[in-house]
Amino acid sequence: MILENLRIALISLFANKLRTILTMLGIIIGVAAVVILLSLGQGVQTYIRSQFDSLGAQLIRASAIRGPWSRTEALSLSTAEAIADPSRVPAASMVMPQTSASYAVVYSGNEFSVDVQGVTTDYLAIQGREVTSGRFFTDADMDNYAQVALIGVETVENLFDTADPVGKYIRIGRVLFEVIGVLDDTGGQNDDLVVVPLTTAQLRLNGERTTNGDRPVNTILVLAQDSSQIDVAMEQVERVLREERGIEDGEEDDFRVFSASVIAETLTSTVETITVFLGIVAGISLLVGGIGVMNIMLVNINERTREIGLRKAVGAQGWDIVLQFLTEAVVITLAGGLIGVSIAVLVATLASSLIPDFSASVSIPSVVLAFGISASIGMFFGVYPARRASRLNPIDALRYE
Repeated sequence: MILENLRIALISLFANKLRTILTMLGIIIGVAAVVILLSLGQGVQTYIRSQFDSLGAQLIRASAIRGPWSRTEALSLSTAEAIADPSRVPAASMVMPQTSASYAVVYSGNEFSVDVQGVTTDYLAIQGREVTSGRFFTDADMDNYAQVALIGVETVENLFDTADPVGKYIRIGRVLFEVIGVLDDTGGQNDDLVVVPLTTAQLRLNGERTTNGDRPVNTILVLAQDSSQIDVAMEQVERVLREERGIEDGEEDDFRVFSASVIAETLTSTVETITVFLGIVAGISLLVGGIGVMNIMLVNINERTREIGLRKAVGAQGWDIVLQFLTEAVVITLAGGLIGVSIAVLVATLASSLIPDFSASVSIPSVVLAFGISASIGMFFGVYPARRASRLNPIDALRYE
């Protein structure tokens, strides 16, 4: 019975190809829009997580809030030492003060503006990075204010092209540094940088002092014991900073403490909310498409009144008529859903190929959801026309002209 109804439905739909295609348009557009939004939204969330993961999922960053006219004191080495005290911040496994500034870096006539970071020997461990060529600097380099540097792969391409940079000298500002190593490729913003010993950066590149004579740092990086300790570690760091900077109860912080993972979660949650909202808006076109299906089914019933009457006259029951027209409605919406999903796959593939480091794919749950919605719309909007057809009086139907 089901196969027979399917055969009749296909014959009827192919007999009116243009009408069938126009009827499916609303379903096609609605399904394509919903699936595209879901796949792109998932792709954006994955991209955000990957970018922030490259910054360190368990890393906490503390920095002073400073503006052009701000008198806020910078963070200092003594502040970093206080945070590194395990009795004060037990949730931290490692602490590293860091300076960061943009400098013109020059090699053999090539000049590029690069982020130059002054770091300690804990840099590789706290950032989860490796040296792919050469070596990292040592405690002796730190103690001797050695003018040595490691560079990211993007900086290598910009300054040296295909030449081996190890052993070459670059000029940062007005100071010469020997390149002693190349950092691994992270595929993110951390590839366009130069790292030098913190002591060297503070002495050779930045001669500033805080009001108490200490060396300033831009950022203090804190590595939490594990991901479950991030919130606890952030609270402990905030408490130490308030104590060290003499901030009384009720006074606002003159610093900020944040974690890449927390920011990533906030952004992905926001993207998810926006995606759902836009998906609902796009879903309205599915309702419009469903109404179009119902209208066309009513037209079909009106055109096939004599056929319905003849079927009932030879013994067809009301349920047989209902099933026949429901099948037609579901076939229209499922076909529209299939075309819509195909368009969504094409758009997602194009987006992934055209946008660097972006991956959008149509997931199986999205496809199942699309076909489920399509079938549901076909059944929901096909019920009324189908029931109306089943209630036709066979005698009146046969007389219909």
